[in-house]
Amino acid sequence: MQIIGGARRGAKLAKCRSKSVRPTGQRVREAIFNMTAGGRFTPMISNATVLDLFAGTGALGLEALSRGAHRAYFVEREQQALDTLRANIRRLDYLETTTILAVSVENIKTWAYPPADIVFCDAPYSKNITSQALQNMAKIGALTNGGLVIAEMPKSEKLILSVEFKFADQRSYGATSIHLFNWIQN
Repeated sequence: MQIIGGARRGAKLAKCRSKSVRPTGQRVREAIFNMTAGGRFTPMISNATVLDLFAGTGALGLEALSRGAHRAYFVEREQQALDTLRANIRRLDYLETTTILAVSVENIKTWAYPPADIVFCDAPYSKNITSQALQNMAKIGALTNGGLVIAEMPKSEKLILSVEFKFADQRSYGATSIHLFNWIQN
């Protein structure tokens, strides 16, 4: 695994040995960032605040930083994944622009940070918790109004979100489905 674009393009990422972590493959990651780069989705990556839920190795949030995001917040609870995430942040020299929340996404009850312009949600495939995680983050103020939400999940999982999540696009890559929404709060 490596960063595929931006300032740290080609930088190798440390591998996580945990069986509970399933990093987003390079093909899917490249597709996600190609979709966001064309100007169709707002906000753009440049200068964005990013929230990477179920971060694992941090590949999505780190890719966003490499492409110009201002700050990234990573939420991960599994110890081996946290060790790998910390190693990747050090390796790419993003210590000043990252914050790690070493908790379960489901246990976050308040948000003490700036709301995210872009949210990546790549929940464990076997848990069927993507909808719940995104609803919770919206409820506690972790998403900025007009922000972009990118959910990666198995094709078999159904995404049920409130009306504030405005559908933007959906793509499939093998067994993986990518859903893009804008969070619009009236």
